[in-house]
Amino acid sequence: MTIDPPRVTAPPRPRPLPRPPRASAGPRVVIISPDVGASVEWARRLHRAGPPRFIVRRWGDQRGYEYLHRAPGVLALLDTPRHESGDELVQRVRSLRLLAPVAVATAHRVDSAALLAAGAVNVLRRDSAETAIAARIEADLRWLRRDLGPDPARREPLRPYRSQSLLMEILLEVRSPLCCHDMRWLLGDTARPMSLRALRARVERLAPHLARHGLECRRQVRWGADTLTVRPVGRRAAPLSA
Repeated sequence: MTIDPPRVTAPPRPRPLPRPPRASAGPRVVIISPDVGASVEWARRLHRAGPPRFIVRRWGDQRGYEYLHRAPGVLALLDTPRHESGDELVQRVRSLRLLAPVAVATAHRVDSAALLAAGAVNVLRRDSAETAIAARIEADLRWLRRDLGPDPARREPLRPYRSQSLLMEILLEVRSPLCCHDMRWLLGDTARPMSLRALRARVERLAPHLARHGLECRRQVRWGADTLTVRPVGRRAAPLSA
């Protein structure tokens, strides 16, 4: 009786990891609006002109914010279908620019110089020809693709701080004192900014994770507002100028 030798099979080859999505795979423009219904209607008309891929998200939408901050070369288009005061628009631009480059589309006459000084890369009129708006957006995107910078999504996951990951990423990237007004507007909803008390609580909850990076977030109070400064542990903060 002949006994066949045991068959030796090669171990299964590990499945390759999925490739990260390309910069062009997803929408390249995220329309952020306090009035989503009006913005969707405008976006449908704009789409016929053949602009880059885009999505519409409400102001304060966490998923839209995360996509803006983590996807390379994406433009935030702040759409304002209804009238907003100049100061309010300036504050929205200052807040949204913490996530991505910002262009503004307005339905009324605005102080374009003030919006550009606040950090906007372009100011558009919603009643302009759709082909002209699409061409301007495409021109802005060409400039953005010149320097995509590091990919924030490559950082270690913030498992205990999942709902705080966006705030944590902003704090890790900030290179200068951060005004609480910008963060409160960004993290608030369409009607009102986040309260200062709530912002303070969220920053304090991130202290253990900042410490793991050898960092701390110091808060300086002046005229009822906070200035947040992220710095290495133990370094003395520079005094605020008068």
